[in-house]
Amino acid sequence: MKPTSFVPMVGAISPEEAKAVPGLEATVSYWTAGAYSAEEWFRELDASWGTAGFVLRRGGEIQGFVLYGPPGRLARAARYPLGPLDEEAALLAYVEGDARTRRRLLVRMLRDVRGRGVGRVEAISSDGGAPYHAPTSFLLESGWRPVRRALYGRSYYTLARIDLKSAVEVGELARALVGRVKLPGLKRRVPMPGVLARAAEERGDR
Repeated sequence: MKPTSFVPMVGAISPEEAKAVPGLEATVSYWTAGAYSAEEWFRELDASWGTAGFVLRRGGEIQGFVLYGPPGRLARAARYPLGPLDEEAALLAYVEGDARTRRRLLVRMLRDVRGRGVGRVEAISSDGGAPYHAPTSFLLESGWRPVRRALYGRSYYTLARIDLKSAVEVGELARALVGRVKLPGLKRRVPMPGVLARAAEERGDR
């Protein structure tokens, strides 16, 4: 019997497995305004655009997913008063999981779209934690910049953007994001030598 690996593994979502990813069916239905099932949407995107999502697994269990695609294939995006959207950009619809999982998935998505020549990714993020949206605070902490903010319904949303000018910049951003995924015992910052010296002086140490 092959032992189960608990190393996080990120893989592209295929049309056949789309319906087995928890939460993905409802997310696709939301962003396509109910026009597609997850399997139908991924099958169409695979044929016309390419990979439109990744899933992260650990020990055989799904920890999260990321969903993205051309703005024109995510019809609900046009309803938000945040336009115009960049039709040449990819649109991040949603990323699911804890902070560590979401950062890994964002890194994989950015590498994928940059490898296909896409120079920009946008997202309609939620300032107040609305379902099916990436949180605005999380994206801004992850290197995205706010473009426009507007009220839609009873909540505020932000059009966030990240430019992928070169593969080098994507690599640097990826290292920065992954670097923020700290092990529990490594969360404390190490003080600079000058800080330690000043602290010693204040205590009267020699």
